[in-house]
Amino acid sequence: MACSKYTLTNTGSTIVNFNYRRCDDSMWQYQVELTQNQTKNIWLIDNTYSIAPVFESSIVLINDGVFPPVVPTPTPTTTPTNTPTNTGTPTNTPTNTPTQTQTGTANVTPTPTNTETPTNTPTPTNTETPTNTPTPSVTPTQTQTGTANVTPTPTNTETPTNTPTQTNTPTQARFTFVITSGATSNVACDSGDAGTIYGDESIFNDNTRFYNSLTGPVTIDMTGYYANSGVVVLLNPTGFETGGYTLCSLLPTLTPTPTVTQTPTNTATLTPTPTPTIGYYVYPFGYDASSTVSACSATPLNYYLSPSDNPLDLGDTIWTDIGLSTPALNGYYSDGIGWYQVTGGAGVIGFSDPNGC
Repeated sequence: MACSKYTLTNTGSTIVNFNYRRCDDSMWQYQVELTQNQTKNIWLIDNTYSIAPVFESSIVLINDGVFPPVVPTPTPTTTPTNTPTNTGTPTNTPTNTPTQTQTGTANVTPTPTNTETPTNTPTPTNTETPTNTPTPSVTPTQTQTGTANVTPTPTNTETPTNTPTQTNTPTQARFTFVITSGATSNVACDSGDAGTIYGDESIFNDNTRFYNSLTGPVTIDMTGYYANSGVVVLLNPTGFETGGYTLCSLLPTLTPTPTVTQTPTNTATLTPTPTPTIGYYVYPFGYDASSTVSACSATPLNYYLSPSDNPLDLGDTIWTDIGLSTPALNGYYSDGIGWYQVTGGAGVIGFSDPNGC
């Protein structure tokens, strides 16, 4: 997966939120907050950045390009400039070194003239030629030239630079979920068989697929219902979720209803601690009373979430006002990717499907 670096600046007058998938660990970041006049750098997997249309005009986005950046290799350009200067020297020197006494110099350079020279004056000419020929000075030069010609040195230096493509990073360990399972959602929630499954996301109901091992593909038929921390989902034979996630507390025949009722102890109203800093979170949602399809394509309006409930999850309450006093109507709410269903008339989310759109 290719990664890029983005620089985001909020030039608007309100807090905005956006979503993206982190480059370093492939985890989704939902509703990331950007306050007025704030600038933030993010490193993301390409094509995973998204923002509600109502916020697009407030964001100045700069694409800083591919990450990590590609480093040019200027070194090889410098090395060749030294090689040509010595190229003339080595052609003479190699012949001098092995055949120093045999007038190797004459044999290479003046081929026609030398044919007679070795025959007529072998001894005197040879005695003086090696003395006058700067063989000693050429020999060290040649040695250095040979070293300089080792262009593989810069090549090898570049190879390790590219190797840290972090081949190991994509091999991200999956997240472990202790579950109870059964043929029905009630069995899975109430008294199912205990076991363990694995997902790519750290939050149970953010996963679109599960596996029966920490690494590798699904090797068994995973058909059935699986419950974790009061949330139940139906999986198909290959581990993909179907129909979305449901709170066990909303199942008709589930006896532990009173116990789960304690979950709405999300009486975030009793936690006015974050109020001085953040009074609420804004979630732009499309809405339809009865259709997920219509909700996914509807024009988004702002809805609000208590700071203690952020990020949005099953069991949280959606409000229609910043005072968090009017709960959202029953129906479907969508961010254009997945949907949430509010039931019971109190704004509480009872069902969700993270990729339902």
